[in-house]
Amino acid sequence: MAPTVIVWFRRDLRLSDHPALAQAVAEQAQIVPLFIFDPYLLQHPETGSGRVQFLLDCLDSLQKNLDYLGSTLVRRYGDQRQVLAQVAAEFKADAVYWNDDSERLWRTETDCSVTDSLKNLGVRVQVFRSEALLPAGGKQTYALKTFTPQWYQFLSEPVAPRPQILPPVAVKGMDELRSLQDLDLPKSDQRIPTAGEREAHRLLSEFIHHKAPDYLKSLSVATQASQKTSRLSPHLKFGTMSARTIYQQVRQYRPAATKWEKRNLDGFISRLFWRDHFAQKLRNLPRCETESYLEAFDQVSWSQNEDHYQAWCEGKTGYPLVDAAMRCLNATGWIPFRLRALCATFLCIDLFLPWQWGANHYMNKLIDADVAIDHWQWQSHAGVSNRGRSWFRVYNPNKGISKIDPQGSFIHQWVPELADIPVAGFSTPQLYGRDYYQPLVEHDEARRQALAVLEPIKRQQKRKKKSAA
Repeated sequence: MAPTVIVWFRRDLRLSDHPALAQAVAEQAQIVPLFIFDPYLLQHPETGSGRVQFLLDCLDSLQKNLDYLGSTLVRRYGDQRQVLAQVAAEFKADAVYWNDDSERLWRTETDCSVTDSLKNLGVRVQVFRSEALLPAGGKQTYALKTFTPQWYQFLSEPVAPRPQILPPVAVKGMDELRSLQDLDLPKSDQRIPTAGEREAHRLLSEFIHHKAPDYLKSLSVATQASQKTSRLSPHLKFGTMSARTIYQQVRQYRPAATKWEKRNLDGFISRLFWRDHFAQKLRNLPRCETESYLEAFDQVSWSQNEDHYQAWCEGKTGYPLVDAAMRCLNATGWIPFRLRALCATFLCIDLFLPWQWGANHYMNKLIDADVAIDHWQWQSHAGVSNRGRSWFRVYNPNKGISKIDPQGSFIHQWVPELADIPVAGFSTPQLYGRDYYQPLVEHDEARRQALAVLEPIKRQQKRKKKSAA
């Protein structure tokens, strides 16, 4: 008699290259696809309705794909430990399979308790590796000399086969978990990108064949970034496509590419690498989800100015480039790469606010928000994560316009108050008769004051590193 296996979907909402699902299919099991809405994640302060709506759209796409193969997706709400036990009993499951995921410390801890509770019920558990990460094992697991070769090796391994047919699932009643309202979440006013596995494959093909030649030079220019980057990050966040699939399709196309295209494709692959490297570091340093890697910086008397923070969140700082970026983020759930960094240093250096505040807003608004990437990047931009250097990278929000928005088109789009002002007038809109927001701080003086506090701490941290070597 075929075993009954629950395949627990989490951030792997696809049928292709899904190791847990592929194994259940190989065993000719009676498969029960399951997704659990856990209140901890839904009610987390960093969870935004826009991202949950994208998740719901991904689940609808997965549902259609499962329907086509003869199956269905069981959706349940509640503490995942209790829900898994209930579903296992309901379907008389012999085993539960899932793919590893350690985005938050909560996930790692609850996975361990889920495993224990299921084993106590006599239900077999098997966890599969679907990401190019190593088990937590100290600094050596994220040291580049260790992590880099195993990353390339894993992404070069064969992808797990996509099932051609699946057994039907007898679900009692209809799972009414289809909307934000069903989940007691507020409606999102953001523009939600198209979700699902098919869209992820379309975006990858479009990038490889049409966008790649302009990729690297587009990263630092706001309007080009919106047009020439892959826009795959939300799909990687929820796993509608695996990093391994992306890597192999890019590598397959690379031999036919021009020299310039190869450089751009390699640059794109490097972004995938650093994404996973951040995840590997957070897997080993879970405290950095909320604390600074260099703990001394959490003892700094950071500003607690709520008015400054609110103005930054709403794009009302008086600095047009910052304001345009924040308004773009709030409306679309996306922000150009270089502006993510500029707005972060503006918050931490110019406004002298703690990086955790900025991370909270980014995570709440970004459709592609990933804890490891965003929190490590925030710490990097704030200068609290690198003991090896004594300096801080600080972007000038006025001078940055010439590189990031040289034609002013991005600012014109998102700051309509300045729509017909030339680029040269962005820093002095009052001269053009515009009643624009006064700058919250004067950049040069705010930078001087912040670094007077922060740089001595950084130099001390660098000395500690040298003495420990």
